[in-house]
Amino acid sequence: MEHYTETLPYELELTSRVLHEATKCYFAQCNFPITPEEFSILDCLYLKPDIIQIDLAKMILKGRAHTGRFLKSLEEKNFIVRKPVRQGSRTITKNIITKEGLELYDRMRKQIDKYIKDTNPQLNIQVNDVIRLLQEIRKNCTDKFDIKFD
Repeated sequence: MEHYTETLPYELELTSRVLHEATKCYFAQCNFPITPEEFSILDCLYLKPDIIQIDLAKMILKGRAHTGRFLKSLEEKNFIVRKPVRQGSRTITKNIITKEGLELYDRMRKQIDKYIKDTNPQLNIQVNDVIRLLQEIRKNCTDKFDIKFD
């Protein structure tokens, strides 16, 4: 039997933690006014403007409370506005990216894309293939163990 520290799950966890720290350092070097988590939320809101908080939390694998704190921070920085909207018999909160938020998102996305391409030109693997493989692994684990992030 191989040692746990030599398994794929362990290597993925280590790599994930290093990439997260590297992303935080990169955001700090660039003086971005938001965190990587807040950028992830802007990205999700850009892709799915009608998404509600509970579905957003599932998308970014954070609890609703954490997601709410990130949304509040983005609102305080004027990158989103939160508006209550009636939907049938209940009221939901829509999270709408402001003009400033869209400008920031676009600028950051372009800069991050360039950084990723410039940083890893020597890789002989197809990044999209790796992403698809990681998504499949995540889905299989989520389904097998009924994993939820609430």
